[in-house]
Amino acid sequence: MDEGNGRHRVVTILAMSIFIPVYFFVFAERLAPELSAIPRWRVDLAAGQTAAGPTSVSPADATQAGVPIPFVAGNRYGYFLADGTILFLADAPGGVAMSDHGYVVSDTASPDGTLGQPQGKSRTVIHDIRPFFGAGRLFSASTDGTGVSAYDASGNLTWSYTFPCQLSAFAASASLVVGGTVDGWLEGVNSDGTKAFEFAPGGSRLPVILGAAVSPSGAWIVAMSGIDRQRLIVLGRGDAKYRVKSHRYLESDYREPVKLIVMSDERHVLYRRPDGVGVWSVDGKVDTVLPVKADDFDVSIDTALDIAYLVARRGGKTEIAVFRQPASLTGTIALPDSSEYVRVIGSSAYIGGQSWLARFDFVED
Repeated sequence: MDEGNGRHRVVTILAMSIFIPVYFFVFAERLAPELSAIPRWRVDLAAGQTAAGPTSVSPADATQAGVPIPFVAGNRYGYFLADGTILFLADAPGGVAMSDHGYVVSDTASPDGTLGQPQGKSRTVIHDIRPFFGAGRLFSASTDGTGVSAYDASGNLTWSYTFPCQLSAFAASASLVVGGTVDGWLEGVNSDGTKAFEFAPGGSRLPVILGAAVSPSGAWIVAMSGIDRQRLIVLGRGDAKYRVKSHRYLESDYREPVKLIVMSDERHVLYRRPDGVGVWSVDGKVDTVLPVKADDFDVSIDTALDIAYLVARRGGKTEIAVFRQPASLTGTIALPDSSEYVRVIGSSAYIGGQSWLARFDFVED
C-alpha cells in the first residue's frame, strides 16, 4: 500500500469518526420555525458484532422491545430496534435481499438462497433464486428476464408467471403484481398467479415501459412509457378492469429505468423529472414539482405531524426533504456521504453506514 494513500485513508476514517458523532449529537437542525430535527442516538457497528445469528437480544425480548427494523449497507445486513439495540448483524459477500419480516442471503457458490427471519431462528434453503422483495413479498426473477416467481413467508413457491417479453419495469402491492415490458405492455398478475389485465399505453414512437408503481390497495397503477414522447399514465380499477384515469406527456427523454411511487394516501404520484420530483394526482388535477433533484427516491407520510419525507439520492449524495402535500417544501437535511442506509418511520429517521447507525426525530417546537 502506498504510504501517502494509507495516511489519507486513516485521516478520512478519523475525520468521519469525529464528524458523525458531532453531526448527530451536537446539532439540532431547524427545518422551519415550527419544525426541527433532533438527534437521539448513534451506535457503532464494530466488526466483532458480526455473527451468523442473533447477538444480545432474544426473540422474546425483541418482541417486547418493539418491531425489528431491517438494515443493509454494502455487504453488512441485520436488524435493530428503535432504541438502537442491535438484534442481528452479519455479512453477506454474495448479497442479501431484505424486508421487515425476512431476508434472503445469496450463495456465492450456487444459485441457491437462504431465507431467514429477524431473530435468526427459521432458515429455509430456496433453490435457484434471484431474490428481491416488493411490498414485503418475496419474489425471484428468471434468467431470461421474462419470468417472475412468488413465495410465501416460509419460502414455499406459490406461483410462477411468464410474461410475453422481457421485463423493463416491475411493481407489487399486497394483492397485485404488475410487469412492464420492453415492447410497451403492462400486464397484471393476481395473488393466485392468474392474469389480472393487460394494457398497451401506446402514444410514443418507441413504447418501452420505463417505470411502474402500484398503490398499496392495488386500486391505482402508474407507468412511465415510451421514448419520443414519454408519457405518464394512471390506470384506475373499476368493475374488475383497469382504465386510464389521467395522463400527461412529459418533457423528459429517459433511456433507463425511472422511479415512480404512488403515495400511501392513494391520491398522489411522485415521479422523476429533470427539474425535480414531479407530483401528479391520480385524477390529473394536481401537476406540480418538488424542487429536489433526485435520480432515486423514497417517500413516507408522517400522520402525527401531517408532513411527508422524501429521501432523495443523486450521485453519491443523499438528503431528506420535508414537505407538506402536495408539494410545499419545508426544508432539507443533507446526510453524510457515508450514509448508505436511510429509513424513515413515523417521525424518526434512521441512517447509517457499514460501521454505524444513528437516529434523529422530527419534532414540532
